[in-house]
Amino acid sequence: MITGFNHTSFTVADLDTAVRFWTEALGFEAASVSERHGNWQGPVTGVPGARLRVAHLYGHGHHMEFIQYLEGAGATVALAPNMPCVAHVCLEVEDIHATAGRLFDLGATPQGEMVLVDEGSEPGSWAGYIRDPNGIVIELLELPKSRQGQAGSRRDEG
Repeated sequence: MITGFNHTSFTVADLDTAVRFWTEALGFEAASVSERHGNWQGPVTGVPGARLRVAHLYGHGHHMEFIQYLEGAGATVALAPNMPCVAHVCLEVEDIHATAGRLFDLGATPQGEMVLVDEGSEPGSWAGYIRDPNGIVIELLELPKSRQGQAGSRRDEG
C-alpha cells in the first residue's frame, strides 16, 4: 500500500551544474550532496559497479533528487519529450516570458515555444518547454491571474 510520495529523481551528467541551476535559478534549497560508496548501489539500480553522487533539493512543496553516476555511467544523450519514459517537471510561474528569459540567461535552452493554451485542462494559460543545463525538460506554466496557485492542488475525481 502506498503511504506517500517521496521525491522525483533525474540522472544528470553534471551534478554540480544541476544543483547550481535548481538552487540559483529555480529557488530550491540543497539539503545534501554526497557520494554513495556502498555495495548496495549496483543491486538497487541494476547498474553493475554503480558509484554515485546524489543531491537532495527541496522547494515549492517538492523534494527533487539528482544522481550523477561516477562509475557505471551510461551515454549522455538528450532524449526527446515524445519518447517513452521521458519525464518533465512542470513549474507554475507568474510571468512565463520573463521567467524563461531569466532561465535562458542562467543556462537553460529552449525545447519549444511559449504558447497560449486554448483547450484542455488549463485554457487561458501560457505554457512552454525548456531544458535545464543537463537537458532535463521543464514545463513552465503561467495560469490566468484568477487561477494562479490552484492547479497543483487539484485532485482527480475519477
